Amino acid sequence: MPKSKDQKILELEQKVKLLEKQKTFLEKQVETADKKAVIFDMMINLAEKEYHIPIRKKWLGMIYPTV
Repeated sequence: MPKSKDQKILELEQKVKLLEKQKTFLEKQVETADKKAVIFDMMINLAEKEYHIPIRKKWLGMIYPTV
């Protein structure tokens, strides 16, 4: 038996609500990840400054090694 128009509309509305919830959840995850990246960057900067340890790799030297 084919679905009625009203039933199709209800299913689509439910799908839209589910997708909106998923979008909100993923936006919060992105925000959290961005904050973590900033905090980790600050931690590395502080460690390099306080302990004079080069933590970050120097990528330019790895891309163009001296011959």
